[in-house]
This record gives sequence, C-alpha cells and structure tokens, in this order.
Amino acid sequence: MKRLICLLLAACLLLALAACGGTAAPKTEEPAKEEVREWTRRGYFTDEAQNMLSVIWMDDIDEPGWYVGCMLGEDLIEDSWGGTLAQEGNSLHGVLGSSDSKGEITVTVSEDGENGLLLAIEGGETYRFTEMELQEASIFVTINIEGWGGSIAYAEGEAAPEIDPEYPFQSAQVNLAEPAVYTILAQAEPGFRFVKWTRNGEDLSTEPQVTLQLDESADFLAVFEEDPDWQNPVMNFVGEYQCDRAHATVECFGKEEARITIEWGGSAWDSARWLILGKLDPETLTIEYSGANKANVVYDENGEIKSEETVYEDGTGTIVFGTDGSFTWHEDQSENGTDMVFEWLPVQGD
Repeated sequence: MKRLICLLLAACLLLALAACGGTAAPKTEEPAKEEVREWTRRGYFTDEAQNMLSVIWMDDIDEPGWYVGCMLGEDLIEDSWGGTLAQEGNSLHGVLGSSDSKGEITVTVSEDGENGLLLAIEGGETYRFTEMELQEASIFVTINIEGWGGSIAYAEGEAAPEIDPEYPFQSAQVNLAEPAVYTILAQAEPGFRFVKWTRNGEDLSTEPQVTLQLDESADFLAVFEEDPDWQNPVMNFVGEYQCDRAHATVECFGKEEARITIEWGGSAWDSARWLILGKLDPETLTIEYSGANKANVVYDENGEIKSEETVYEDGTGTIVFGTDGSFTWHEDQSENGTDMVFEWLPVQGD
C-alpha cells in the first residue's frame, strides 16, 4: 500500500511541473567553422627588402603538392629554402629544406590582401609579400659553344663577365622583354684556342669579348679549335725519378694534367704504391693534388701482381718540380713527416 501511495505522489508531482510550464536547459551554440577554400594563389612574390617567394603546383608522382621556395636575407642566392607543403585549412604548412647548411625551417604561408602572401617562420620572422609583375619576354637569345674546347659567360651592361672556374657555362639563354646591352665572353680551355663568335651562322667577331645591343632574337656561337702548338706543361718533366728505395714515374695525362706513380719497395716481393693525378701550375711548377690512391702490392716470382690492398683513396699533398731535374714530394699522410726529394734518372741507352 505504501509503494502505491508513493507512485501516486510522484505522478502528481510530474503533472504539477508540466502545468507550471517547466523549461528545458538552453542549447550551447557551436562556433562557426572556417570555410576551407581550394588554394589558388600561385606565382612569384617579393617584398620591400627584395626577398622573394614562389608558390608553384608540382604534379610529382611521389609527392604532389605546392612547392614553396623562398630567398631571404642579404645573400639571396645562398640564403634559400624550398620544399613541398601540404594545405592545412586555408594555409600551406610544413618544412622547407635549406640549399646550403643553415638547417630546415617550418613555415606557414597564408593569403594576405587581394593578391599577397604572408610567410611566417616558426620561432622566427614574418614576411609580407606582394605579387611580382613579370614582363612577358619577346626577345630570345641563346649563347652556346661549338663542340668542346671552351666556356662562355655573359653579363648585362658593358662590364666584363666572369667565368666560374668550377662550374663554367657551355650554353645559356637570355629572355628579354625589351632591348638591352649585354657583354658575352668566350674562354678557351687548355689545348684549344678561340676562333670567332658567330650570330645566326654569320661571322660576328674574332674578339673573345663582345658588347652588343640585344634587340632581336638571335643565336650566338663561340667557335674553338685545337691548338696545334699546345704542349702539356708536364711534358718538360716526364721521366723516371729515384729517392733511396722509392721509384717515381711522371707521365702526361690529358692536355694539362700529370700522372705520377710512386713505388716504395719493402722487399723484392712487396711495395707501397701511390697513384697521383693533378694539374701542374706552370708558374710555380707545383702540383697540389687530392684523391690519391695508396695500396700495398705483393708480387709473385715473375713480377706479376699477386695481391693488392688499398690503404686509402683520398690522399692529398704537393709535388714541386725544380729546375735541376728533381722534384720534392710532400705527402700530408706521411708517417715520418719528412718530404722526399726525387732525382731524375737519365735514360739508359740500348
């Protein structure tokens, strides 16, 4: 009976609450989500400090995406980074690798204004870029060499261009939106000589350096030929040399290099052998070499190589020729720390 009375009281209480117009708890509004748009801002951008930013779609099989490159700082060529970034929300985000040894940077690229971009470096600065105005080229100029035998260089204006000895050009292309003055330069390699410049197949000049007005598309060609009077400067030192138990052979290699083989006999059956390649400086008569190979060689009773064990393949040092028929060998890896002086051996008659 008590349970029945309790149930009736509970039902009456619920009816009373309903009659009083009880209200439910208010709903919490969720923040509006940002509309994610397809990334379309691409091209080349710059800022007031001449920093540069490029955003280009790369349809690479392994890693398709937006390739972002930037050149920041005073030395824009060395201070550069690049990499493929993924779109996260309405921004591009990820890591850009360094072209030098400055380390990676984590960046976020986002839209700025009607056509600009913001580049924010994690833990660093933020750069504001505007779109670059690129003029459409109408003058196309190629600069090449005929065959082998030389290098070319070019520069805007009348100043002499410089040829990079480590990475010389054999071909180049200049695209211009309007006429401009350029200077082109041809430089022969050892064993060759410069003959002439041609323009569109017609003779232009026999001078290796030419300054001209580029006002129409053209093809420039630097012509070289082998120099019949050329002699490898090592030719004056070719021969056999001796220093105690060490024997050396000096040979010409190519048009300007030397090949030097040195054998130091430990016994009648084994010796240490060095193979050295390098270029002779005709002014100082010095060869500064690297990448030399040293090996321990064992011979059989017939003088044939029985075994050969490499000691190193990155030897460095110098060889200096004297005017008295000798040369001095300084080996950076020398165990005794002293230089060796080799004397020229006269050719024995038959």
